[in-house]
This record gives sequence, structure tokens and C-alpha cells, in this order.
Amino acid sequence: MDNANPKIKTKKLLEHCHNETIVIADDDYLVLATLSAGLRDAGFEVFEALSGEEAIALCEMKKPDLAILDINMPGISGIETADAIKRFNVAILFLSALDEKDIVDTAISKGALGYLVKPIDINQIIPAIDTALTRASDINALHDKEKNLTTALHIGRETSIAIGILMAHSHQSAHDAELQLRQYARNKRLKMSTIAEQIITKSETLNELIKEINLA
Repeated sequence: MDNANPKIKTKKLLEHCHNETIVIADDDYLVLATLSAGLRDAGFEVFEALSGEEAIALCEMKKPDLAILDINMPGISGIETADAIKRFNVAILFLSALDEKDIVDTAISKGALGYLVKPIDINQIIPAIDTALTRASDINALHDKEKNLTTALHIGRETSIAIGILMAHSHQSAHDAELQLRQYARNKRLKMSTIAEQIITKSETLNELIKEINLA
């Protein structure tokens, strides 16, 4: 027989340190207060909202790491709230008293990282929150890599065009044109991509002027 004090078990589970910020939105004040208290005990910074409108305002102001949204709130629903806070790059978990496939599918389609069914057990929700935060961090890191790759490809393309322009004007090899561009950028203490943009812009201006002269 297990005579362990349930309060001690809960305390041990919650003593893992958290410092993330969470916005919780639920029109049921009892659920909201209970969930908020449990997550504060776990170390989270928690902001409460009784409506979707309040949740949107809090997400804009506080920029939380996670929003836990009740799906069936009056006024702006949890689904509509999730759409509105996407621009704040907030990870989302949904809450509902129902465990229906169509609701789950809708939640996933809105980018939810998890779906929690009431009544909520704090001992069970914290691992779900940790998983959602980890997944959100991984997704953000992947987006950053994609953004950096796109930027690198764009810079590489512009530099290649600039080298081609130098080759045409100076009658030199690609290697020599690149060295010349690199040396000039170093002397000016500017990035090669910046010099490349200047070359392309001035080349386009020159081409437009030549066209105007030819049409005159």
C-alpha cells in the first residue's frame, strides 16, 4: 500500500525549475485559477485571461512563450484567438471539455502543439507543456536556419551578378573579379554583399541611361 503524501508527490514533480511565460485563457474562473496556481507553483510566470480578447491583448503585451487556450470561450473562441496571436510567434496548447476527433483536427490545423482535455491534472499537464515548449523551440530554430539559408542564397546570387558585371567591364576572370570585389569591400570596411548591391544598382541605372540615349 502506498502511503506517500500526494502533496509531497506533487511538490517533487513541480520542483523542476521553469522560467517561461504563459498566458492562460478560459472563461471558467475556477479552471483558470486552479491551473494558474499550479503552473505558478512550478515556476512559470502566468497571466490570466477570461476571454479571447484579453488573451490577444496579453500576448501582444507580454510576448509569452506559450498560450493555453480554451477552445469554447464565448465571443472570440480559442480557435479564433489562436489565429490572432500567430503573429506574436506564441506556441499554443488548446483546452476543451470534449475529446472529439474533429476538434482535435481543427486544433492541429491551427498549429496547436498539444490538446488537453478537462478536467486538468497539474501533474500531467506540466510534461505536456515542457514537450510543447521544446517542440516550439525546435520549430523556431528550424525557421531561423531556413531564413538564414534564404538570406545566404540571396546574398550569394547578388555577389555572383556583381562579379559578372565586373568581368564584363574589366575583361577579367571570375576569380580575379571576386578578389577585386573582396579587396575593395575590405578597404571600404563594408560587406561584399553591400558592394555587390551598389554595383548592381549603378549598373541598372547605367543601362537605363543607355537605353534612353539609344531611343532619343
